[in-house]
Amino acid sequence: MVERIVSTPDEPEVPDTPPATAAVAQTQGGGSPSGDGPPDVAPGAAPGIAFRLGRRLRWSAQTPRYERKDGDPVYRPLRIYTIDPSRSRREGQTAEINIPYERLRKGPNGARFRVLKAKSWPLDNYDDVDLNAVGLLINNGRDPAPTDPVFHHQMVYAVAMTTYAIFRAALGRELSWGFPDSKLNLVPHAFEEANAQYVRDRKALLFGWYKVEASNRVDMPGGALIFSCLSHDVIAHELTHALLDGLRVRFDRASNPDVGGFHEGFADLVAMLQRFTYRNVVRSIILNTHGDLTKAGEWSRLVYELARGKGTSALRSIDLAGAHRYNPQAEEHELGTILVSALLDAFVTIYTHKAAGFIRLATGGRKTLSEGEAMSADLLNELTHTASRLAGHLLTMCIRAIDYCPPVDITLGEYLRALITADFDLVPDDIWSYREALIDAFRKRHIFPGSVPALSEDALLWDRPRHKIVIPGLNFGELRFSADPGCAADAAEVLRQARLIGETICLPENLDTFGLADPKDKYFAPDKVDPPVIESVRSLRRVGPDGQLAFGLVAEVIQRRFVQGGGGYPSFTFRGGATIIFGGEGEVRYVIAKSVKSETRLMRQRDYTMNSGGDVFALDKCRHELGKKRPPRGPAGRGKVEH
Repeated sequence: MVERIVSTPDEPEVPDTPPATAAVAQTQGGGSPSGDGPPDVAPGAAPGIAFRLGRRLRWSAQTPRYERKDGDPVYRPLRIYTIDPSRSRREGQTAEINIPYERLRKGPNGARFRVLKAKSWPLDNYDDVDLNAVGLLINNGRDPAPTDPVFHHQMVYAVAMTTYAIFRAALGRELSWGFPDSKLNLVPHAFEEANAQYVRDRKALLFGWYKVEASNRVDMPGGALIFSCLSHDVIAHELTHALLDGLRVRFDRASNPDVGGFHEGFADLVAMLQRFTYRNVVRSIILNTHGDLTKAGEWSRLVYELARGKGTSALRSIDLAGAHRYNPQAEEHELGTILVSALLDAFVTIYTHKAAGFIRLATGGRKTLSEGEAMSADLLNELTHTASRLAGHLLTMCIRAIDYCPPVDITLGEYLRALITADFDLVPDDIWSYREALIDAFRKRHIFPGSVPALSEDALLWDRPRHKIVIPGLNFGELRFSADPGCAADAAEVLRQARLIGETICLPENLDTFGLADPKDKYFAPDKVDPPVIESVRSLRRVGPDGQLAFGLVAEVIQRRFVQGGGGYPSFTFRGGATIIFGGEGEVRYVIAKSVKSETRLMRQRDYTMNSGGDVFALDKCRHELGKKRPPRGPAGRGKVEH
């Protein structure tokens, strides 16, 4: 499963607009006109270095937002498998979920997703799927059935829409893809193989299927069909790869071992926490564990049936005890599992604290239920509600943290800093100690951020800029939106915002703050350095626990440096830059920078490039058979990355 991003080789960052020249932002909107020419220069302003506007700026501005028409319902109820088809209905195998309503064409084909038929369907042919058919509308969709192709289409559409809606609510805006199109194709029967993948060039999630081979190791009949498109975990995992590719321009380039591990771990995390938001699933887990989630078991495994047909219990299992610690030479799926284990460890810790009061009330003061003691219906309902709601809270935290991650070269420790900062920014008063639980779980697994004086909340918060930087033209009152603060008015508005940011961050006195440098600086000889690229500008909109709305912007700027080979080392591409968080008045609140001048980081990437066979595309064309793992990284364990 679940093999990442397939993309084209590292493409040149050809901008949509010519290089611009940085200047002091003007007071009333400032900057340049909405066209593609260079920006205006304020009179008397000292020019800065040239910068460019990335091609994805236009894509995010052209992301559609479905507007409900008068008379449209709010939701479309559809049934799905919440866990794999071979599991018991008593475990919450199926559920009827409410997905955001939109008017659909056959496929189904909506505003963000298009489900396509494929020639590899192994059974009888079927007509185009129409979820608007009267029978399906009356019955809230097709009944879950492993061999029903209509349900397969319904399943991938419903889970994809639900996952997208969770991301949209967490980030407060519509999300664009990592390609210039408003729709992602979902292909339930794309190929015959125990696998699934996100293919950027085809703008698609491709789901495989396979026939079980008769074996004493497999408790399924030979010839049985297993479809990855019926696994909730697989669909959510693959869609998360696609969403993460749209959110971060350069997270598909593995400049250190953690990048691939983060991609895999974050995708698994979304799948598991989303599954925990389904009350029937949680109710079964609470009953099976007697309310004690520290008892890891079936609930802590990913992708049961897809692996079961190959004779294994699950594709990945979560370690709540912290027995497995961070190892930079581990394979990326193993690194990802360590990240997921840390987050779920924190989840169990917080749940245990929240559930303790209900258990004491139900047992007359005891901390736990006795072995074999019956659980009252009221206690079961309260624990189910607590765990399900907590899963939603933690999932939202994890998604929000993406906006607070560096634009390149992410490490697992930096994701912890992003989690802590994003949550502190919205919820300073952490009465249930969410952040403390996260820090302890990462500490237990030796996932440590670099360059922090202590593993404490105050030390983990991202730094504020050393001097005050305000761009008046990014004041919330100056911004233009299309019906909703989560959608920019048009591409011209996004380009205006990007130019204002470029004009400010590329001034000589601001370059170091944002991890940038003058390409003509003799420091870089004989390396070649490109102008910085403003890759994205997106809205931030969050609702705090006090009901207050928080508005702002988040931007990515990346600068590319071509490092010349020599001394036995190959040439390679090194990137720096910053993620910038703006407040509602256009002030720079946080700068998460990775300096393009950092020799320590450059040498670490150079060594990693050598040890991985000179190939830094960990997320490129990586498909391998279910159950097979690539060898660990490092001089002793890895040659060239397999393609």
